[in-house]
Amino acid sequence: MPSEPIQTFLSAAAPRWAQTGSAAPAGRVIAHLRDPKGTDHTAHADLAQEIAFLSQPRAQTPLFVSYYTKDTPYEALADRLRTSLDALGLPHRIEPIATRGSWVANTGLKAGFIEEMWQDSDGPICWIDADAELLRAPYMVYDNPFDFAIVRRHGWYDISSFVYFGKSPAAGQLIADWAQLCRDTPHVWDQALLTLAWYRTARDNALASLWLNDGIFRFPRPWVRDLRDQLLYYPFKRKIRPYVSQKQASRELKTFMDASKRDTTELGSDDICPAFRTALQSGRFDLADSLDAMFSRAPSENA
Repeated sequence: MPSEPIQTFLSAAAPRWAQTGSAAPAGRVIAHLRDPKGTDHTAHADLAQEIAFLSQPRAQTPLFVSYYTKDTPYEALADRLRTSLDALGLPHRIEPIATRGSWVANTGLKAGFIEEMWQDSDGPICWIDADAELLRAPYMVYDNPFDFAIVRRHGWYDISSFVYFGKSPAAGQLIADWAQLCRDTPHVWDQALLTLAWYRTARDNALASLWLNDGIFRFPRPWVRDLRDQLLYYPFKRKIRPYVSQKQASRELKTFMDASKRDTTELGSDDICPAFRTALQSGRFDLADSLDAMFSRAPSENA
C-alpha cells in the first residue's frame, strides 16, 4: 500500500487503490507503485478528483531545468520560458548547448543534461521543454514524494516535455539508464527511450510513478476554443485548466534543423509495438527489456 507521504500528497484526489491485476476501480490511473518483491498498486481517480489534486497549493518547489540549442529558433523561445518561471518565482537553470546538426541528435542530449542537473541538485528537478511556458504554478510537482512524474497517455505513450524526477536512488537509476540508452541508440527518440528506461528500472526496483493528466497541457488551437473552455468548462470543473503552454515548435524546428523528411531509421513512441503497449497498460513486466522487444522494427545505428 502507499506510504504515508504519498497518501498525504494525493489526499485531495481521494484516490481508489487497487492491486495490479485485480478488478480496476472506476477512473483514470493516476499513480503506479511498483514492488517487484511484493504486490503492485495503482491509484484511480475521476476528473473532478484530479482537478482537486492539481489545484491543491503546496510549498516546496523542484528546480526547473531546460536547455536550448544556440543559433536556432529555440533560443528566443527559451527566453519566454525563463520569463514565465520568473513570474512565478520558480528556481530554474536554462542553459545553451551547441547544436549537433539534427533535431533527433539535439533532443538526444536531453537525458544527459537532466542527469547532470539531477546530480548537481540537492533536491528534485523538473524538466520542461524550451518551447513551453508555465501558465500557473504547477503544484503537482511541489512537495512531490514520487520518484517520477510524467504525462502517460493511453497507459503507454509518455510525453517527455514536462517530467519530474525525485531525489531518490530509483529516480537516479532511471535517469542513468535513460541517458545511456540515448548515447547508445542516437536514432531512437529520447521520449521512447525514457519509456524503455522506466520499464527496465521498474522491472527490478521499487518505483513510485505519478501519471499526470494530459489536460495540464495547452496545445496550439483557435482562440475561440480557449474562450469556450473558459466560459463553459473550467468554472464547472469539466476540464483541467492548463498549466503548461506547449508551443509544439519542435515540429517546425525539426524541419528547420533537418531540412528533410523524417529519417526512416528513426524510431519514436508511435513505433512501440502492440505487445509492449499492452504490457505497459496492464502493469506487466514479463517482456524482455530490450529495444527489439519494444519496437516492431529494430533501430539502425548506421544512418
